[in-house]
Amino acid sequence: MFRLLFFRLSRRRAVSTIIGGLIILSLILTALGTIVFVSQQYDQYQQTAYKMAEYRDQGQSENLVANSPGLQANPTWSGCGGCNMYNMSLSNLGGVGVQIARIYITSTGSGCTSLCTLNPSSSSTSYAFKQSTQFLNAGEVNHAVLLYLPNSVTLPSASPPPNTILIVTGRGNVFSFQWPFQIQIGGQSQSAFSAGIVKVAYQDISGSGSGYDSSHDYNGASGNTSPNAPYCHNEPLQNYPAGSNYAEKLTNINNVGVSGNTLYFLNPWITQTIFTSAQTQSGFNKTMIYIYVNITNTGNTPYTVAGGTLDLTWYGSNHISGNLIGIYYGVPSGAFYPLGSTQTVAQGKSFYAIFRVTLLQLSSLPTSSVMFWGSASLTDNTKDTSFVGGVALSSGLWIRYSC
Repeated sequence: MFRLLFFRLSRRRAVSTIIGGLIILSLILTALGTIVFVSQQYDQYQQTAYKMAEYRDQGQSENLVANSPGLQANPTWSGCGGCNMYNMSLSNLGGVGVQIARIYITSTGSGCTSLCTLNPSSSSTSYAFKQSTQFLNAGEVNHAVLLYLPNSVTLPSASPPPNTILIVTGRGNVFSFQWPFQIQIGGQSQSAFSAGIVKVAYQDISGSGSGYDSSHDYNGASGNTSPNAPYCHNEPLQNYPAGSNYAEKLTNINNVGVSGNTLYFLNPWITQTIFTSAQTQSGFNKTMIYIYVNITNTGNTPYTVAGGTLDLTWYGSNHISGNLIGIYYGVPSGAFYPLGSTQTVAQGKSFYAIFRVTLLQLSSLPTSSVMFWGSASLTDNTKDTSFVGGVALSSGLWIRYSC
């Protein structure tokens, strides 16, 4: 009797243990499923947040400017039943491509007095702009966008400018200009210089030989025995002035912190390894980068360069920025003139504006080669009517993922 009772109690305990175990297992599985679900939702949130941040950075990188004369009428156009066609000239100074979504024009006196709205169209029709011209690549200059207005709408061209053109991009930014462009009264205009080719130099500043130096990177330099050694460059070396396909040696760059007073400038690209060595966020960069922009004085008087900056971007949070340390100028031999010198640049003459990179920032290393685009600005720092200052588009610096 006692054994039977013990057996029944033991069986009930076993059943209870099994049931309890099943309950605990179900709770564990439920918690695990909840954790997996929450983790998936968090991953989706992070992906969405990353895409939104990337989209925001791209939007902040957009920078459209109108080129003189802004708009140019074409009175001989016979399409769309005698439309008035205008060529709108734009440059994309930003680091991303830009899609024009819509264009608004408002005029005073006549023309688009009630606001003209132009949408992209594949055909030549009134109140539209040519769809095939609505996209501007990063760094693209003098891009023509064709505008179509009915023959009853002619934009007035009197002065002061009676037309305001607003350009809406696909990312929601709005850029505007007035047409005709306002004429500068006296003194230099803002377009007193134009930018040409760009070259890059770099120096090892680590003190231990762990940085990179372009003095080893041209064809024939010590240690450079093949097109891929040591840093992928292989241009033949020439002294100033050298063409765009040559490495270029600039000497006597004194009193500005350049090691050895000589810089070796190469074609405008560096590898990602050199880029990382020169990053300045941590303050422990091992390589110093220099960039020169070939500038031409297109103004109507000589001027003395007293300051300047360089800013190249790849999306909004990635920057290569620098300050002007001086100019290299003179024909035929050339000489370096630091800021504060009284050397003037004659009208129509070219010089190298040399910038030292002071901020080199990359939010994350790209998995492919990327191009940094941007602009160079210069000023003569005077206060009278001969003031010269402006910004010009600078060709880019290519960051190569590998050779």
